[in-house]
Amino acid sequence: MPPCITRLLRQVHRIRHPRGADLPTLRAALLAAIGDCEGAPAQRLQRQIRASEHRRDLWLLRSDAYRLIALQHCQAIADERLRELLHLF
Repeated sequence: MPPCITRLLRQVHRIRHPRGADLPTLRAALLAAIGDCEGAPAQRLQRQIRASEHRRDLWLLRSDAYRLIALQHCQAIADERLRELLHLF
C-alpha cells in the first residue's frame, strides 16, 4: 500500500478511536460522581464500578450512575456530573 494511503488510514483510525483516560482514572471519576449517594443501590453500583475490567463496562454503567444520582439528588445534577465525565471516555 502506498505510504500516503497508510498515513491517511492511521489518521482516520485516530479520529474514530481517540484515546481517553485509563481504566483506574475512569473508575475513580465515576466513583467520585456517585460519592455522595447512599444506600444499597449506591453500594451495589460502587462494587460494579470497582469490578469493571474494561472501559466499555464503565461506559455502560453511566446510565446506572445517572439514575442513582437523579433519584438521590435531581436530574440536573446527574446531567452535570455525567457531562463532566464525557471527556474521559
